Amino acid sequence: MAADALTTDVVVVGAGPVGMMLAGELAHGGVGVVVVEKRRAPSTESRASTLHARTMEILDSRSLLPEFGDPPNEPRGHFGGIPLDLTLPSSHPGQWKVPQTRTEVILGEWALSLGAELQCKHELTALDDSGDLVEAEAAGPDGRTLRLRCRYLVACDGEESTVRRLIGADFPGRDATRELLRADVAGIDIPGRRFERLEHGLAIAARRPDGVTRVMVHEFGSAARPARTATPPSRRSPRCGSGSPARTSAAAPPCGPTPSATPPAS
Repeated sequence: MAADALTTDVVVVGAGPVGMMLAGELAHGGVGVVVVEKRRAPSTESRASTLHARTMEILDSRSLLPEFGDPPNEPRGHFGGIPLDLTLPSSHPGQWKVPQTRTEVILGEWALSLGAELQCKHELTALDDSGDLVEAEAAGPDGRTLRLRCRYLVACDGEESTVRRLIGADFPGRDATRELLRADVAGIDIPGRRFERLEHGLAIAARRPDGVTRVMVHEFGSAARPARTATPPSRRSPRCGSGSPARTSAAAPPCGPTPSATPPAS
């Protein structure tokens, strides 16, 4: 089987917002970093939709807020459905409504502009930690294997972490016991509601500026089931490397359409 090799300081597994934020911070500090991502295209799932005050402060410290435009701000929050007032002392009080897909693109472009390298279409398959060095393998497109050598490897690959499985790390805590169904709906006028208690469950609906309404419902007594996700049309993505160690992120072909702008590198 054909293989490529790549050596760097840090390998980050997972190109979601957490992985790309970490990659950007490392690259900002002059650390060599490669992000390995098994997806072939950016996520279009209905995931997180909120940036809280501390997140906004961190993004502001890296001059990234202009990339988010003017997102709507919601001063009300909740904990377990109990209303909370989020207008606490902060430069960005409240919660700011930004789809995770947008956050992921902005952080990805920022990390790449600072010199991080993104290897999409590569799924981690093996991992060995000798103490002074981490060696890993990732299965790439066309049957090629990418062999990675680094000082540190960081798992940012979510709930069903491949890294955790490969090293045999337990996941402390308990699985969800209740189910909340969520959908982003367009073309239908749905009244807004916040944790409206109905006879058989709860209903939440909030309309975004683009006309899409996020709807969430819980039926009393419904048990949690495996996640099921619909796939809407794809969005643009940061540029991805091809798996060849001779390529850098600046020269790499796009994993999706080429981004139209490069965020500030501060």
